[in-house]
Amino acid sequence: MKKILLITAGILMFGLSSRAQEMQYLFQGKDGKSSVSGFAGIFNEFSGFDGDFAFSMGGGAALLINQKFFLGGYGMGLTTRHLQDYTWYDKYLEENVPYYNLYTRFGHGGLWLGYIHQPKKAVNFGVNAKLGWGAVTLTDKLYKDYDDGWYNYMSDNVFVINPELNLNLNLLKWMRASFGFGYRWVTGLDEKYAYEDPNLGIIEKRYFKEDAFNSFTGNISLAFGWFGK
Repeated sequence: MKKILLITAGILMFGLSSRAQEMQYLFQGKDGKSSVSGFAGIFNEFSGFDGDFAFSMGGGAALLINQKFFLGGYGMGLTTRHLQDYTWYDKYLEENVPYYNLYTRFGHGGLWLGYIHQPKKAVNFGVNAKLGWGAVTLTDKLYKDYDDGWYNYMSDNVFVINPELNLNLNLLKWMRASFGFGYRWVTGLDEKYAYEDPNLGIIEKRYFKEDAFNSFTGNISLAFGWFGK
């Protein structure tokens, strides 16, 4: 009986001491308070595609917690021209058919999250990551001499991971410039096409190398929002 009373008393004392402690949160500031604001930005990304220079543009928006942590979404699209030639085997004609100057398009979007170290300093550093889904397509005008319609000859769904280190410049309370350096992994490139080899017969080959879109990235961005809150 004494043991039960002692255990009960111990539980009550532990409960009273726990109630005296202030609740803590992962994203609370030093004073125990949290601030929530937001921002939106535009991206200019320099990277590579299968050994060629590539340029992409995009934008994003995010919630900013305590001026340090942010979570939002982004979208990005390739703007430089990358033309590809392919020869496909047409099973109805039973012969190879060449296709020239097909445009390579690459777009993706998804989650955008990051951390800013010492955000109140005029010059500060941060890290961020873009985790997105998208597609790589080969496209061309369906009837070049008659209209401007475009036709996708191939589309391959991909997943993109792009972590980045940033140098941030607080230009104004509502404007920040960032210079980033990172690396982009693109997974899921597995679509194939078939062509006929005179000696080996019908052969399947990937449209793109598995690592064709993997590349170091450089990013210049401008963000507009509530950075002084």
